[in-house]
Amino acid sequence: MYLTRKLKLGRTDQLDALARRAGDLWSTVATWHWRFVRRQGYWLSKGQTQKMYCKGFNGLHSQSAQAVADSFDDSLQSWRKKRKNGNYEGLRPPYKQKRYFKVQWKSSAIRLQDDGVLRLSNGRGNDPVLIDWPSKTEPKRIEIGWDGDQYELRCQYKVEEDKEPNGSKIAGIDIGEIHLAAVYTEDEAWTVSGRELRSLRRQQNRTKARLDSKIDRKVRGSRRWKRLIHAKNRQLSKIRNQIKDLLHKQSTRLIKTLHERRVGTVVVGDLTGIRERIDYGSKTNQRLHQWVYGEFVRMIEYKARLHGMTVERVGEAYTSQTCPSCGSRHKPHGRDYICSCGFEGHRDIVGAANIRQKYLGQDEPTGSSLRVAGAMASPAGVRYRPHMWCNPLSGSQTPSGAATSKRERAAQAA
Repeated sequence: MYLTRKLKLGRTDQLDALARRAGDLWSTVATWHWRFVRRQGYWLSKGQTQKMYCKGFNGLHSQSAQAVADSFDDSLQSWRKKRKNGNYEGLRPPYKQKRYFKVQWKSSAIRLQDDGVLRLSNGRGNDPVLIDWPSKTEPKRIEIGWDGDQYELRCQYKVEEDKEPNGSKIAGIDIGEIHLAAVYTEDEAWTVSGRELRSLRRQQNRTKARLDSKIDRKVRGSRRWKRLIHAKNRQLSKIRNQIKDLLHKQSTRLIKTLHERRVGTVVVGDLTGIRERIDYGSKTNQRLHQWVYGEFVRMIEYKARLHGMTVERVGEAYTSQTCPSCGSRHKPHGRDYICSCGFEGHRDIVGAANIRQKYLGQDEPTGSSLRVAGAMASPAGVRYRPHMWCNPLSGSQTPSGAATSKRERAAQAA
């Protein structure tokens, strides 16, 4: 499995020069490609482009130059594929000239020196890019591009997945909007809070609406208009980074907790297409359409595989409406599920239990021994903290993953 890591580099004259050379090459490739199309009706292949314009291109490593041609060809093929499918709205091929462009290095141009410095070759006669590397793992592919404020290094490196899981338990996970995840493992249950994420979304929407209102009152292209555009991009970028940080920390905490509970299989409810069939009014629709369940599930999947766990997806239709005890179905009101048979439980945990049973083939009431009987205990809760540790058994976290209060920690210390 390959993972991606990012490192901020600031801005230097060397990186500016490399990005400028990559931009010149992109412009050359785009210009001559469309000249061939207009004059001769001939579309250059990727190999022909690399041979004609990338060979001997001074200022970049040979493979970095080829990567620019690869990027142009990928954009071109994507445009042709969409056009073939009949999607013409707002669709244009890659034709614009670029002053700057991202620079890429492949494995043959990357070397990690013994002193911990990463050396990126730029071809014979050119100074290499030297970066203090915080890891002992040598990346397989590196890309340096502009992130809006400074240059950012994005690298891909290979990691080995665990061969054997820590246990054989099966956990069902119900992805939600109030609770990011509700987990049920037959003998334990807990929820991962998503209220901090909802707060960040509200802040994002308010910030965007406030700045858009100011921008609309300014003359387009004026100095004040440009300043407001820059302020809007800066503030929204900060909130997006906070949201991504929250999702990473909560998903890491969740997977480590499952690994320590000896879970071998993780079953996640499949929410594909849910946005197409919802209509609960403008405010609720906005909140649900900003629901980042896809990104959160993607993080759960690859982090679980790193711990040797198997990840499965099952349809979650009616899982929050079906009683785990008698199998009857009704739509609950509020956060508690109460059935006429006497069963009571947390609505999201009921969904997680039914997702788990669905994977096991027990979604039909074939026997009372296969179902949850009586009432479900209240689940433990995991709240988000900006600087929380990822190990659920350390610091301010209890073994069940629930956050402890100051009074409880003082009692434990005594």
